[in-house]
Amino acid sequence: MLNTVERSRSKKTAGLAVTYRAAPGDMYGTCPDSCPLKPAATSTTEIDREYEAALRAGVPKRGQAYLYTHFPPPTWAEQNTGAPGQAVFNYSATDTNDAAEQTRHGVASVAVVPANYWDSRASHKVMTDGRTRGVRCPAELRDISCSGCGNGRPLCARSERDYFVIFTAHGASKRKAGDNLDPGGCYAGGGNVALHWRGLSNKAEPAETDAEQHKRFARSLPPGAILRAHIAGDMGRVK
Repeated sequence: MLNTVERSRSKKTAGLAVTYRAAPGDMYGTCPDSCPLKPAATSTTEIDREYEAALRAGVPKRGQAYLYTHFPPPTWAEQNTGAPGQAVFNYSATDTNDAAEQTRHGVASVAVVPANYWDSRASHKVMTDGRTRGVRCPAELRDISCSGCGNGRPLCARSERDYFVIFTAHGASKRKAGDNLDPGGCYAGGGNVALHWRGLSNKAEPAETDAEQHKRFARSLPPGAILRAHIAGDMGRVK
């Protein structure tokens, strides 16, 4: 099930079109069981291929679209090509080493680091393992939203980048988010995001499939809009 918002009012995503996705009765039900940030098992192991295709093609006219997924790149039906009219899939890596490795293989990637990650580093903007850079999310350094990132072309909407994007753990569960061995660090598991997400999971199932709804929503957006799918949720097949 999807909840669609044409113009977000949240501080970070202000001005963007956004969606939330949940399974009936389970807010985490579209997330892969392999995700280390969810608090409990979901038994979700497969991607909803119809929905994945709708995500890839769901780009506003003359606009941009991107998303984050915990499903590993080999499980995607296709990889990012940078072709116009295709949404950018960002792989949410398990850690910075994983993100760096995937970046070297041409996969747009992101990683979450512990809340104190930058405290002892000379640079609070960039990290490197000697071969691959990790660039901190600009919204953590300046008072901007995603729509103002990259002069109107958000870093996460760039499929061809040779660096990965780093997000610092935040939210009520930020301590757990920095430790993959301690489940429950999902930033969307608390606060206003969780209220939206949990409310969505408790709604009655609509007649449309998620793929149909996403396509319709993307087509309805004004030219030049930026669409970020899955403020919470993922592209797993709901059983």
